[in-house]
Amino acid sequence: MCARLLERKGYWARAITSAREALAMLAQNGNVDLILADLQMPDMDGIQLLSTVKSKYPQIEFIMMTGYGTVKTAVEAMQLGAVHYIQKPLDHEELNLLIRRAIEKKQLEEKVDRLRAELQGKYSFENVIGKSAVMQAVHEKMAAACGNRATVLITGESGTGKELVARGIHYNTFKGVGGPAGHQPNSASSRPVGPTLRDGVGGPAGHQPNSASSRPVGPTLRDGDAPFVAVNCGALPKDLIESELFGYKKGAFTGAVADSEGLFSAAAGGTIFLDEIMEMPLELQVKLMRVLQERAIRHLGDTREIPIDVRVIAATNRPLQESLESGAVRKDLYYRLSVITIHIPPLRDHAEDVPLLVEHFLKKHQKNYNHVITTIEPDAVDALMKYPWPGNVRELENLLEMLLAYGKSSLVRRADLPERILEGGSPKKLGSLGNEVYTLKEAERQLIINALAKSKGNKSLAAQMLGISRKSLYKKLADYGINAE
Repeated sequence: MCARLLERKGYWARAITSAREALAMLAQNGNVDLILADLQMPDMDGIQLLSTVKSKYPQIEFIMMTGYGTVKTAVEAMQLGAVHYIQKPLDHEELNLLIRRAIEKKQLEEKVDRLRAELQGKYSFENVIGKSAVMQAVHEKMAAACGNRATVLITGESGTGKELVARGIHYNTFKGVGGPAGHQPNSASSRPVGPTLRDGVGGPAGHQPNSASSRPVGPTLRDGDAPFVAVNCGALPKDLIESELFGYKKGAFTGAVADSEGLFSAAAGGTIFLDEIMEMPLELQVKLMRVLQERAIRHLGDTREIPIDVRVIAATNRPLQESLESGAVRKDLYYRLSVITIHIPPLRDHAEDVPLLVEHFLKKHQKNYNHVITTIEPDAVDALMKYPWPGNVRELENLLEMLLAYGKSSLVRRADLPERILEGGSPKKLGSLGNEVYTLKEAERQLIINALAKSKGNKSLAAQMLGISRKSLYKKLADYGINAE
């Protein structure tokens, strides 16, 4: 009866008379979406069948039905992985609703698994491009960082890919393997099947379930779900950075109308990435030092310390020695952060990787444009390799997107490249100040004006030429009163 009802609703359903027959069928074809099983069956009951199915085919959803239901058996079924538990006599509308929800849950989990795999692929080591010796050293240190949860400090100029490296370490440390760390599927015996819904049985017509997927039951946090929380320390207002990082209690300050857990708590079980760490005020560096040492945070306005399980990866585009000597960063904090230090070299120091990067970025972005570039003339490649790339890999990626957007041919010639590339575009040329003697501030102001003139007012390009971020350029424009409109 159930099988006919489900077929009328658009499912492909097969009725089976015993649990052992169901297991035999699954052994031949485990590509099943859902099992609807009776609790009371000969030879093997529903609880035994559920346990066996979940141990061998964890991707299959399971609904238990019975006319002898008790709270104890319902709880046991749910603990073993049943998605629902329904009593006889069956309400057909309720049953249809439960089946639809179970199938939707399975489809959602499969979609999450696909997206997770795409995300891990996006941030795999293969996307940190480079075969040069200096980039191989980066890969080796990334691999070392993935074998543990030590604090990592990433250094490098703006645009070198520090966050990409941080995410690569995170997603290759927390790889989802179908269950929480230490999770062992239930290997108990088995239980009964009433109507079995497979690939059609229990799935909408035409739906092809993913028989290879494997997932834990319930809202458990898997390593593959470990959060990655990125924080730009230079972008947070100084008077709010502590409350944003560590959280606060209601009433801790004006405007604190509710409790906030903070970004460290949001990263629980995963990684917090503190970008531009050298921009953090010294008084807050002391508190961060204590968090790293004690592995606990204290919400603003609270007296209790809350243990945290968070990996910290920090990054800076400032020269380390200069920051230490100037006192911009506390030495004790530096020692805590630099358990593993990864320096990403500027692109000009590994120009031999430019052709590989060009190939990578063209493959990455061509699908977004109605234009395909198949060939870059040797003269053009030579010009790209000789250019010093003040904006590093980010500037190269932006250039290739521009060529895809504006290009009309599948061939890129030397003449198609911007003037700054052909001229060598060295920041030293931009910064030529003649024989005049300037104060440092005056010289910096003049360099910014020169860069804006050279880029014809394009602030993103000017920032790349100066080797700074767009945000830093806007700040300096305001500081020096430069009207760039």
